[in-house]
Amino acid sequence: MSIVYINSKLPGVLRMKHILCAFRNLQSDMLEEIHDYAGKHDWSLEITGLRIPPGWFGDGVMTDYIPLEKLRNVRGIEHIPVVALEIHPEPNVRSVVGDTNRIAELVYRHCSAKGYTVFAAVDAREWPGGTAEVPQDPNIALRRLLDKEGIPLHFCCWQPDLKPDELADYAVVIEKLRAFFSGLPKPAALFVSNSMHLAVVYRVLGELELRVPEDIAVLCNTESPAIADSAPIPTSRISGAGRERGRKMCDLMNRMLNGEEVPKTPVYVSPAAIVPRLSTDSLILPDAHLTTAINFLQNNFAGAISVDDAADRAGISSCMLHKKFLKYLNKTPYQFLLELRINRIRDLLDGTSLTLEQIAEQTGYGSKMALSLAFKRMTGVTPGAYRQQRLLKTGRNRRSKG
Repeated sequence: MSIVYINSKLPGVLRMKHILCAFRNLQSDMLEEIHDYAGKHDWSLEITGLRIPPGWFGDGVMTDYIPLEKLRNVRGIEHIPVVALEIHPEPNVRSVVGDTNRIAELVYRHCSAKGYTVFAAVDAREWPGGTAEVPQDPNIALRRLLDKEGIPLHFCCWQPDLKPDELADYAVVIEKLRAFFSGLPKPAALFVSNSMHLAVVYRVLGELELRVPEDIAVLCNTESPAIADSAPIPTSRISGAGRERGRKMCDLMNRMLNGEEVPKTPVYVSPAAIVPRLSTDSLILPDAHLTTAINFLQNNFAGAISVDDAADRAGISSCMLHKKFLKYLNKTPYQFLLELRINRIRDLLDGTSLTLEQIAEQTGYGSKMALSLAFKRMTGVTPGAYRQQRLLKTGRNRRSKG
């Protein structure tokens, strides 16, 4: 039900703020968060897509990747608060953007832990924008990370001059992907940064009779379980930022509506973790004993297990397991186990408000102290300091409990 308050001076009557939500791709969890926030702050939301009602007027606009020139139908757009999911130079626009460096880190960790040394990505083009430290395009962030590791990123783009509101010719996309996948060294890990391309990727992989994940493992940058789980192969995906993105957009909008001086520095939102599915459920290792040991460690690292337990499961001695790890992964089995636990601790510190005691229970450590010592030895900082650094970087306001 829509309620209009005409005279805000009358007792018990509120003047609602009218907020236009113009989203190209509105995700359900983000929308739920925006609706929850609006209900608590007396906002009236008007949800639109690309078609903005001519002459619309109100108190503010929230949008995602719609170019601002498309919002010119809004009366006085240059004088009201605008919060977007990409960075714009206009003085009345503030931004909530994804931490693409964190996305790249999750992709690399997930795939390299499974033995992949060939990395690939596809998109219509590389997208400019962002800052010098955090690019807007996660493919650029992934390339930078891989460069530091001495690993090339095989990248397929099909229209380098494509504009944000344009679609490439489908036949061209098919042709480019066929050539790219045919020439790609295999096995390879493929990052699909835009979920709109997931269907055509699977179409071409099927035409070429390439197996997923045996030939090409697929990881998609989407928070939508429906998109990932309904794909021809249930697809591993990035998770964890939708509701926080909606909350951060609302926080910025509310501050601007209240007349606060809000810095133009973007507010970053970090994804929490990879949600693994069949599309990356493969280990690229030539040794069956090593594969068995790694599977055991990956499935049980949260419990009170040791390297000896992994060797027993693989049916070899701990000394032999140590040699195999060094030969194929250039690290010891203990280092591998420690990395699994520390990476999971990072995920929980980034994406939850769990206490250190609770995190210790979920990562194979018997106490908060044991976790803190291991984490500091591995990273150089305490868990509490790491969490605080991440909170400051992403602009979060909630207090951690660690």
